Formats: sequence, C-alpha cells, structure tokens
Amino acid sequence: MKPHVALTALMATLIAVTMSHLEWVQADGGHLLMVDGRPLDTEGWLRNQLNSLRRNCKDVQVLQANDKRLELALQALKNFSPPGSLSARVAAGSMRHDWMLLEVEFDDLLPAVVLMQKNGADWGVEQRGIWSGQTHPWLAATHIRAYLARQVESAPANLLACFDPTGGRTHPPQSLAR
Repeated sequence: MKPHVALTALMATLIAVTMSHLEWVQADGGHLLMVDGRPLDTEGWLRNQLNSLRRNCKDVQVLQANDKRLELALQALKNFSPPGSLSARVAAGSMRHDWMLLEVEFDDLLPAVVLMQKNGADWGVEQRGIWSGQTHPWLAATHIRAYLARQVESAPANLLACFDPTGGRTHPPQSLAR
C-alpha cells in the first residue's frame, strides 16, 4: 500500500472512531458534548475559563470562618425562612463593600448561593438573589452567576464574576487581572 493511501485510511479510521464516541446534543437551550453517553458542558467550561481570565477579584474579599460579618450575615440568613434555614452553614463567603455572597448548606434543603446586602448595621437577604437547585449536567458557576446578575441588577458585577462554587471547600477566588 502506498504511504499516502495508508495515511488517508488511518486518518479516516481515526475520525470515524472518534465520531462514534462523540456527539453534540441540544438540551435546555444549550449544547452538550456527549462522550460515550456521558454529558460534558464544554460551553460552560469555556465560559468559566474566559471568566477567570477577564474578572478582577482585587476588590472582592474572601471571608474567613471566624469573621464577625459572616456570623452576622449567617444569623440574618437563619432568620430569613425558618425552620429550614435554621440549619444553615456557610461553605464559602465573599464580599465587596456592602454586598456579600454566601454559599450555604442545610440539613434538609438543597445547597444555595445567597446574595446579601448591608442595610445600616444589619445584613439582609436579597429576596430575588437566592439560587438553590441542581444544574447537572451543566457546570453550575456560569448559570448561577447569570441568574443572580439577572435577578439583582444592582449587585456588584465583580462579586458575581469572582464566585466559584466550592462544594464545601473554602478557597479564595483566582484572578489573572491585577
């Protein structure tokens, strides 16, 4: 067999085998890459990568577990909709000026991301700024950021952009912008 024929056959075989394992599907207003039947949110992954390159987290403060502001905000959240909210635990928190974004977990409720704003000396839950639910198979961060930005237009854009779900593991937001 001539080398160029063998190379062409090899390339055609590689493409055919790859295509038999990959499929683009449209679902819920977006596209998923199916790899052997498992959905991957490649668009969400790309949006997360672009967000991490463009965002500026310099003015966003990551709150430590022993921060008094976090304790006050958590108490306001627990009082927001008892009895379910009484078991609220903060997985992560960040703030910018008079705004706070909390990732919280509960005993009997789904995890939530909650926007709070300081009113005088007290923290209050932004009623339209609560995300709770599952996003699988979509990557959560892009959907949560977009939802909160639509619901509470006055929320600081960089506070939302610097949000990365922790799943209970507190870590500071990463940013390439200085």
